[in-house]
Amino acid sequence: MPHDDAPSDASRCARAPRAPRSISEPLAPPIQLSSVYRIAGLDEVDALFDGRAEGFFYGRDGHPNAAQLAEKLATLEGAEAGVVCASGMGAIAATVLTLAEQGGRVLLSEGLYGKTTTLVARELARFGVGHGLFDPSRPESLREALADAPDALLVVAETLSNPLLRACDLEGIGAVAREAGVPLMVDHTFAPLLCRPIALGTTLVVHSLTKLIGGHADVTLGAVLGPRDLVSRIHAVASTFGQTGAPFDCWLAMRGAVTLPLRVERTSRTAMELARRLEAHPRVARTLYPGLASHPDHALARRQFSGGFGAMISFDAGGREAADRLIRALRGIPLAPSLGDAQTTVSHPCSTSHRGQDPATLERLGVTQGLIRVSVGLEDVEDLWADFAQALEFA
Repeated sequence: MPHDDAPSDASRCARAPRAPRSISEPLAPPIQLSSVYRIAGLDEVDALFDGRAEGFFYGRDGHPNAAQLAEKLATLEGAEAGVVCASGMGAIAATVLTLAEQGGRVLLSEGLYGKTTTLVARELARFGVGHGLFDPSRPESLREALADAPDALLVVAETLSNPLLRACDLEGIGAVAREAGVPLMVDHTFAPLLCRPIALGTTLVVHSLTKLIGGHADVTLGAVLGPRDLVSRIHAVASTFGQTGAPFDCWLAMRGAVTLPLRVERTSRTAMELARRLEAHPRVARTLYPGLASHPDHALARRQFSGGFGAMISFDAGGREAADRLIRALRGIPLAPSLGDAQTTVSHPCSTSHRGQDPATLERLGVTQGLIRVSVGLEDVEDLWADFAQALEFA
């Protein structure tokens, strides 16, 4: 049948409009939700896949919002490149999956975040990947672990550990790992802007952007930052395993990062004062904050950090029952199993982040049933202390 050039209403509705022409650009990055991109022809497809042309073809492999966020974070960390993943654990898993091999070992710092430990010690063990442990505050401990593990493929540590806030000697650990030719990945989630791990000798930096960088408890995202060639390999693995981040989350994280310096300064100042008051309270068994002289890594933290000691505090209420009573007595501070929100929250590591971990190991490390982790937000310090003080009396 004859057909005129005008498409039908069905075709008009189905087809995407062309982007409007403009000699100007938006000042704020727009959200670009498209999962797929229009490509002119097969030569352009080849050029995109070969890296001879810049652009996007499928959302899981990359999109403008992820590229903008990765560039911003790489600039902050002094890295050559970055890749954005669907969560902090997605970023860690993509990195470990890129570097670990059957028969090799991953060396973990003691006191590491529970899910990271589970990933390596339990899940990857099923595929023939072993692991070893070292003390992140003692570079000689890593040297000893590497001597026992000539098959080591990756070293994993945290700038500040979760939940005991033990500091990693980034410069010392980095030097030992570099001497052995083994990449060092550092989870920097608890300490953005407080120091620059790559400048101190770290190969890769990981962030859970869900936390302090996102800053508003409305995004789930992670990132890996480091050398371009290695990040490119991690990106390919993350795409293959479906671990990359979505556009809207990337846009939210970029929005949160705008106020990160202000939030880091404010929360560090408030946390320092709260930690002092908690430590002095007779109903608190112990208080852990790297800014306190009583913290085992206080000298290292003072040498390594600038501008404060972060938003995280942990304190021991004296047992599970006391911790539960205290948490229930808080009037304006919610129990929430995350951190980095604009409002102050508390969590109970033994019930959440370290749930299912070996009880004997937790006891040895000092992760007790009475331990409460505080993520300090932007409230007035006097309001926060009034709530903690009355809850401590109740507990």
